[in-house]
Amino acid sequence: MENESKEGFDETAITVTTVENPVKEEDKIPLKEMFVYGAADLFGGGQATLIAVLMLAYFTDIVGIHAWLAGLVILIAKLWQAISDPIFGVITDNTRSKFGRRKPYLFIGGVLIIPAMLFLFAPVRSIPTEAGKTLFMAVAYVIYCTVSTISQVPYTSLSSDISPDHRERNKANFIKLVFDMVAAALCYLVPSQLFERYKRGEIDYVVFYLGIALVFGALFAVPLILASIKVKERCPYPAEKSKFDIREWGKMLKIRSYRYHILMYVTAYLCMDIISAVALYYVFTVMRGVQIFGMNFSSAFVVAPMMVCAGATVLLIQKLIQTHTKQFGFRIGLPLYIVGAVMLALYQPSWNAPWLVTLFAMLMGVGLGGAQMMPWLIFPDTIEVAELKLGYRPVGACSGIMTFSRKFATAITIQIIGIVLSAAGYIEFNGDDMTKAPIQPDTAVMAVRLIMGISVTVLISLAIFISFKYKVTNEKLVRIRTFNEKARENAILTDSEKSEKDALIGELV
Repeated sequence: MENESKEGFDETAITVTTVENPVKEEDKIPLKEMFVYGAADLFGGGQATLIAVLMLAYFTDIVGIHAWLAGLVILIAKLWQAISDPIFGVITDNTRSKFGRRKPYLFIGGVLIIPAMLFLFAPVRSIPTEAGKTLFMAVAYVIYCTVSTISQVPYTSLSSDISPDHRERNKANFIKLVFDMVAAALCYLVPSQLFERYKRGEIDYVVFYLGIALVFGALFAVPLILASIKVKERCPYPAEKSKFDIREWGKMLKIRSYRYHILMYVTAYLCMDIISAVALYYVFTVMRGVQIFGMNFSSAFVVAPMMVCAGATVLLIQKLIQTHTKQFGFRIGLPLYIVGAVMLALYQPSWNAPWLVTLFAMLMGVGLGGAQMMPWLIFPDTIEVAELKLGYRPVGACSGIMTFSRKFATAITIQIIGIVLSAAGYIEFNGDDMTKAPIQPDTAVMAVRLIMGISVTVLISLAIFISFKYKVTNEKLVRIRTFNEKARENAILTDSEKSEKDALIGELV
């Protein structure tokens, strides 16, 4: 399918060279700056994982509200964020400060993270009514999501603005993704362990609260503040300021490559959000009472091996995309992701082999690496394609649609999970000792299994299919950048260059 072409399109019209020009001195990113830039994604990668792993279970089994109400709180906050993100994208596009367009907001967001997390995880079990708890959590979560928007929308845009050269961007964004993987591992493992230890009565709530809010708050905040000081924005600003216009989204969504990019991103990341949301339920329902190596089965036996394998796979994928396309790197491990998730869903404690769960998690980790890495490496490439068509760099619109798509999809999906768990009879428990928790009905256990197995199979199958439709390659990017630079300089194209440009637009746009 890689060689399929659009009907009537003559691929011989494209003349590309595999020999790239050297990187311009002004486009180079110092290694130290790459690491500072990458470290700022500890919040982007970490908070998404922490929230996905913790929030639904925190609402039902610590705050003590029904699963469907917990899903509703998350839906309200995520819908607010899905609306505010694209608007804030335009705000950052139009900012013209001496510190840059994006960097001032990294600083502001970094400063506000710890207060927002202290408010979000504040002890509220003493509120006497479920309605009161729900209202408090909705307000707290909306405030937290707003703080996330302030830093994450400009940081997403910065992945394209850090350098005009796609090779430099690739290196910087690869380092960013390494930090993303480290953050995801920490925020899968540590918060889930704190949650489990608290629910088993091994630590009190103050330890859980301060561990989550202060320790992770500092981990997220400090790198963002440093990036706001040290990272440079090298891409030129457009001459005219923009305004929020839903028609701009329409222009972007008409670009075929961008649509495929968004679908690849949403399907792969939505799978991770779903697995994260049901991970703690899986431990306390499917694996309840199971012993491994003389210990209670914990999410650590799922998360740690999965993230180690994902990290190792990232290194392999980075080598693969030097000789293959990024979309190949995206899909190569995804079949193993499906196999691992389905086997986790099918596992029965009566098999007396809990080590199999760890093995299945490792298979998922192999599939996770490329799927988590590639959409962010592809994002700046898609900006180049959009500029080829539109004549300007719609970074704010692209990042706004990207964050809106995932957050809207996640919001709806988490609400559905909450409704399914409630309908299946899941019993909330806000006590501190899980040994006294009620045994969940078989219908609730089955719901957890089905959510895990079926959703991953459907979404990852769709992601694999879409990846074959995305046709942008590094060779084409060389020519695209050449045409974009000539357009900025108002250079006149030769007839052969016009034909080549039109052929690129015909294939990719």
